[in-house]
Amino acid sequence: MGFAELLNSIDWEHESYPAYEDYIVLPLFAFFFPTVRFFLDRFVFEKVGNRLIFGKGYQIVEDDSADRKKKIRKFKESAWKCIYFLSAEILALSVTYNEPWFTNTKNFWVGPGNQVWPDQQMKFGRVGSVVLALHDASDVFLEVGKMSKYSGAEGIASFAFILFVLSWILLRLIYYPFWVLWSTSYEVVLTLDKKRHDWEGPIYYYVFNSLLYCLLVLHIYWWVLIYRMLVRQIQARGQLSDDVRSDSEGEGEHED
Repeated sequence: MGFAELLNSIDWEHESYPAYEDYIVLPLFAFFFPTVRFFLDRFVFEKVGNRLIFGKGYQIVEDDSADRKKKIRKFKESAWKCIYFLSAEILALSVTYNEPWFTNTKNFWVGPGNQVWPDQQMKFGRVGSVVLALHDASDVFLEVGKMSKYSGAEGIASFAFILFVLSWILLRLIYYPFWVLWSTSYEVVLTLDKKRHDWEGPIYYYVFNSLLYCLLVLHIYWWVLIYRMLVRQIQARGQLSDDVRSDSEGEGEHED
């Protein structure tokens, strides 16, 4: 069976959940992502970075200053992250957008006609899909802003930072706690079959919710740093300073 026939044979409308067989693809991913990044860094990101940062006609020489090498390295890092987060966001939305539980959190735990899913209701697979979709969107704006900052495009960097802040507030500080966590904390209790899940149900409930609430704490912590940066940007009349989530290289960092 060829690759095309294999794709056509898959029932893409069938909802599946994580299984041990999924680990088979990990060696493929471990080889695929570094390979793709190597070729993009070498043949795309470095050329684009040199063009945007130093201008047309810039030639790489052996005695390039450490500052120039550092800018190119950081630009390539942000470019790769932008490509990855954008691809992950598109994939997440393509998988979840048409699902009923994407817009109605109650459907995390119930099926058509409010029928409770007896075997899958504690696996949190649908919740995880939505959480991934919520998080990757903000990171796309962040990396676009960082690349623009490295390139000297202050206007685009400031606009991307504003979009980053708005997406962080709407997705991570409003939708995530008041819809997603509300569902995992309260709505699941209304639909839980306590007789069927008398002992493993509470274990899953507290473990998964503890992790999800820890993620919310991280959101709030990062928001404090982002807010400070936003205040500095306003005081600087729109000039974006170094990003609080950017690489934390010190003066004594080893160069490539």
